[in-house]
Amino acid sequence: MTRTNSGVRWLHVVPIAVGIAVGIFMCHVAVPRLITQLTGVDGTFRAERCTWGEFDSRGDRTMTCAGDFAAADGSFTLPGIRIDGVFDDRPRGPVAARVGGSSAGHAVQMDFASSLAPIGLGLTAFAFPAWALTAAARDAADRRRRRRSGPPAPEADPNSWGPLPTR
Repeated sequence: MTRTNSGVRWLHVVPIAVGIAVGIFMCHVAVPRLITQLTGVDGTFRAERCTWGEFDSRGDRTMTCAGDFAAADGSFTLPGIRIDGVFDDRPRGPVAARVGGSSAGHAVQMDFASSLAPIGLGLTAFAFPAWALTAAARDAADRRRRRRSGPPAPEADPNSWGPLPTR
């Protein structure tokens, strides 16, 4: 038995839209962080204000902190910026971090897993929409091709007055 279509229906619009939205959001969150980790300015972050965050999926609470960043080469300092990352306890000393430049608003910890995991999730979220849209486009092209190459129209008889009525 041969399938005549992929099974993609209008019903799949919602999961396709959700997959695209999740993929875009995850990449939007992770890509700038990864770029900063790869090309940013090295330095140290000294936490000044830390607050407890919400409970995570395991029931643990973590801290989010703001403080001062100093470039490793001493070229600039950024007072009162936040750090992308979470801590189990308030950091007692300086933490290695990077910023995008001398006008950055936040620093990032050097933890590539925190950037690569959301990118992987975003790419995985794009998998169903990519398959569904490709399959739907292939089905539409196949239907169009079948319509164009349908059975040839019968040649008209020049001596005919048209179809005869049937009783």
